[in-house]
Amino acid sequence: MAEWKPVVLGDDILRKGGGELVGIEELVCPDDSLIIRGNLKKKELNEKKQKITESKPAGKKKKKKTQNVKKRKKREIFNGFTHHSEMMSWNEFGLRDEILAALYDKKFFEPTEIQLKCLGPAVCGFRDILGAAETGSGKTLAFGIPIANSILQLRDKEPTDDSNLTDSELSEEDWENDKNGIGCVKVKNLRSKSEKNKLLALILTPTRELAVQVKDHLDDICKYTNIKTVLVVGGLAHEKQERLLSRRPEIIVATPGRLWDLVQTRNVHLQEIHKIRYLAIDETDRMLEKGHFEELNNILECLNANDKDIKERQNFVFSATLTLVHDPPSYFKGAKKQRITPGQKLQELIKRVGITNPRIVDITNSQVTPENLKEFKVICKFEEKDYYLYYFLKECNGKTIIFCNSIGCVKRLANLLNVLEYSPLPLHANMMQKQRLKNLEKFRDKEGSILIATDVAARGLDISNVEHVLHYQVPKTAESYVHRSGRTARRKNSGNVLLLIEPEEYRSYQKLIHTLGRSKEIGDLNIDGNTLNHMKQVIHLARDIDQLILAVKKRNSSKSWYSKALEEMDIIVDEDELPQNISDEGCKRMKDDLNVKRKKLKSLLSQTEISRQFSGKFLTKEVSNLVLLNEGKSERGSNFALKPKKQKKLKHLK
Repeated sequence: MAEWKPVVLGDDILRKGGGELVGIEELVCPDDSLIIRGNLKKKELNEKKQKITESKPAGKKKKKKTQNVKKRKKREIFNGFTHHSEMMSWNEFGLRDEILAALYDKKFFEPTEIQLKCLGPAVCGFRDILGAAETGSGKTLAFGIPIANSILQLRDKEPTDDSNLTDSELSEEDWENDKNGIGCVKVKNLRSKSEKNKLLALILTPTRELAVQVKDHLDDICKYTNIKTVLVVGGLAHEKQERLLSRRPEIIVATPGRLWDLVQTRNVHLQEIHKIRYLAIDETDRMLEKGHFEELNNILECLNANDKDIKERQNFVFSATLTLVHDPPSYFKGAKKQRITPGQKLQELIKRVGITNPRIVDITNSQVTPENLKEFKVICKFEEKDYYLYYFLKECNGKTIIFCNSIGCVKRLANLLNVLEYSPLPLHANMMQKQRLKNLEKFRDKEGSILIATDVAARGLDISNVEHVLHYQVPKTAESYVHRSGRTARRKNSGNVLLLIEPEEYRSYQKLIHTLGRSKEIGDLNIDGNTLNHMKQVIHLARDIDQLILAVKKRNSSKSWYSKALEEMDIIVDEDELPQNISDEGCKRMKDDLNVKRKKLKSLLSQTEISRQFSGKFLTKEVSNLVLLNEGKSERGSNFALKPKKQKKLKHLK
């Protein structure tokens, strides 16, 4: 009789547990068909070994291990992770070892403040969470962890399917019955796949980019589980998303528009969407604004049609500006003009989402923006904004996001910065989804890169090491300002924000300060006048080059169209008979002019010597003449930062 051999799974556990857990010892039957685990006394162990060896039929072939065995083995590998010394901060929440192992891999050794205050009520109390926290505080995992943990707990309560058990898992009584010919025929569990793999969780986001990011975070914490997550967003092929949904994922991360399209086409997996157990809405205040995301209202009506479904569902509502309220438009009169309170805003959200057992968690500070964020402004004419933009980029090296209010502004600045030998990455709603994701990936990977974007990049995107944010135009709302600025100074890192304000935007700026509840205005950026004058020459030349490039492209396009039309009509025309505006001679003159100006610009750029008095650090001062802007004297207000005495102040402070 062959000897029983011990097997140690220590390597696997040491890899998952960081070297502090010991291996699990197993005893394996001589033909490797049975594994005994657990602490048994020597006598009991010997009796078990002898009984199993005698009762097992000879020549029985080893069968392939089933999913149940793998599942049990996997669970034993992670067993004990709650006792890992570096993960003790998570113990109070009763999280599964699979999730703790994933958090360990990401080096999340302790929860953030928002996670600390949300996980207890969500995981242990099944409370609905309304969370308000500054950007970069870990809100995604504050709802992602409870959802994943609860799905694993639900699976444990499901009856197991024993139709594929191996001989090693059958009881001794079954073996005896089989040997005597009186065994019963085991009937397979005939539960359909659709019953076992239901849609359990729905997570909604306002933008495709944020949806991709949320899915990535969920995949990270579910890496040691078999929970499936699928992305449903616009810009991707319907057929592909139908195919992904056919895998019957437990979690869907979606934008409202595409999800509602698939619900209306009666996708099989979405037919019982109203029975989901978990609903999370990220950046909720933006998504529920009047006139935005009408599809979300349709989805909520569908989810809240049945009172029983509402009571059985756990809801998560998160945003950095959840409790921020602003004055209604000036054209509203009477009752409509009354400003709602934060409490009224939350009550409206509770009613619309269908929240029954709310727990409000608000950890935003009085400033709303992160504490380690430095904010500065420049008041200038519209045509001067490019000077200060270029000055800022030259003075402040580092990853930068430039926010604009329109797509046209994004395109113009992208062209201008290309002429200035930068490589800006545009991002706006009219771009193809594939290109948007590609530009975001480039921005993440490249040090010192520049992203020029509309508000599609303002909310939720977690891009590490963004050092500066520049508002080329004053945001339309205070919420937009908070979310844009929140792309920097994340996870206790420092960051700088610059707001460019033209006289026509000053009133909007004052409303922004009022909505944020600030007693002091944003400090001014100190400018080196000599350096700025040189920047003006560069910008004027760059604008001329940009216009020439556009004109050459337009002429080439017109000539191509004209030549193609003549060719289709079989008409031959000499060069001197072509219209003057598309002739080769006219294009040649423009190209020559373009080359001359490019050489001049290159010379100017090489001569640029930036004063290092600034060195990327900002100094602030009290604004003494902002009132003049309201009186129409914008000239003096726009130049206040260039007075000689400020240069003396800079040298003194240096």
